[in-house]
Amino acid sequence: MIRVNKGIEISKIIEQKDLRIVKVYNKKWVNNKVSHPRAQKPGLAIAGYFKYLNRNRIQIFGKTEIGYLNQLDSNKKEIQLRKFFAIKLSAVVVTENQEIDELITSIAKRYKTPVLISNLTSSLLTSRLCSFLFRYFSKKIKINGVLMDILGLGVLIKGDSGIGKSETALELINKGYNLVADDLIEFYLNSNDEPIGRPIDKIKEWIEVRGLGIINIIDIFGAGAVLEEKRLDVVVNLERWSSKKKYDRLGEGNLYFQVLGKDIPMFDIPVAPGRDLSTLIEVAVKYFISIKRGNKSFIEHLYGKGEK
Repeated sequence: MIRVNKGIEISKIIEQKDLRIVKVYNKKWVNNKVSHPRAQKPGLAIAGYFKYLNRNRIQIFGKTEIGYLNQLDSNKKEIQLRKFFAIKLSAVVVTENQEIDELITSIAKRYKTPVLISNLTSSLLTSRLCSFLFRYFSKKIKINGVLMDILGLGVLIKGDSGIGKSETALELINKGYNLVADDLIEFYLNSNDEPIGRPIDKIKEWIEVRGLGIINIIDIFGAGAVLEEKRLDVVVNLERWSSKKKYDRLGEGNLYFQVLGKDIPMFDIPVAPGRDLSTLIEVAVKYFISIKRGNKSFIEHLYGKGEK
């Protein structure tokens, strides 16, 4: 089921450690919600030009905004701040740990606006905040399987329960590849409209292997064996071998798996006794990379397809 978030409380944004929020004024209103996936630098809005100011976006005060306010006399500064905060913004973030006077916080308080202080530069804060907000507001879907980084590509291994997805993933991790998530993966679309997979927090870093139980990958293989998220490039579907099904033997099948409206190339790999699934998946990824580089498939080579 596809889920869409419609608003996020400022308190949740304050909790994001990579935003480096070091101080919060007007904490009473940190339950204000922001409903736009991008932050905004107000620029001319500080001087009274409000046409393009969006009250649903978090406003970022960098050195330009604070510098402008500090050069105004006290009366003019108060007038400008009153007009600005009267729009009733969800929050303002001041960058680079800049000092702000009581006039800013008191007027913001009057209009129920929390003021956050970050020690990041404006460009870095904007980038990180927009990335977080875009991820939060993006459409999301949860898919069962294992997501891994194999040879730099995001590979989703899916299949029926008990078919050996986690055991195969463990073999691939032992070969030096990276785990992103086991059992349940949450996918969202990034700003480039690409599906990105992330683990569910409660089962992050853990993998279930029948006979061993639920093991922590970082404890056994080290922190380098796990990634926070990965773009999805290819899907490998493991299915039980059936003598009644006709499998692709020439590499001419064009299968796709849809994630959030995006068609992702897919390989069907039948599971049967004696098949080394980790090696087959590794080779499938290498084959996929080869084709993406422009190398010919067997059919193209045999019949001269693609030749000028």
